Amino acid sequence: MKSEKEVVFLLELVGTYEHNIDGKNRLFVPAKFRNILGNEFIYRVRRSKYPSIQLYSKKQFFKEAEEAVEGIVDEMEKKIILNKKYLGTGEADCDAQGRIVISSYLAKMAKLEKECVLTGFGDFVEIMSADVYVAYNDALLEAAEREEEAYYQQEELRNKRRAEGAYLDLAVKTEV
Repeated sequence: MKSEKEVVFLLELVGTYEHNIDGKNRLFVPAKFRNILGNEFIYRVRRSKYPSIQLYSKKQFFKEAEEAVEGIVDEMEKKIILNKKYLGTGEADCDAQGRIVISSYLAKMAKLEKECVLTGFGDFVEIMSADVYVAYNDALLEAAEREEEAYYQQEELRNKRRAEGAYLDLAVKTEV
């Protein structure tokens, strides 16, 4: 029989949904996500170029926090790691309609406005404003295009060098 700590969390949170924050700062969390996360979450504000709020099941969040400090004996090092994990976090409960309340302070930190996009990332859900979501996806697309262009440039260079005889056939042995 597995103990509570041995439970493996399945990476089942997938999908993208659009919902609006209402006048009382409530945001609907899709049933598909609630079925996996439960109705009580740990949220964490992600402050970056593309700010967001991440929702974790309580079990998953505390499992990750425990794993982050596993094997570390230095108390100060543990505290630093846990501070990074816990700062900007809180608990959220769904109401009967499946909505969570996002405080105006958190909404401001995450740059959430009326229109939001909720995306499942395996073991957590990320909430971004629609504008941030579009900018984030545009940046990913641009990065992929740059990577593809670099690949084709390298392939073109390899083909040119082959044509010039720069590559030797390693299967041919030279006699001494």
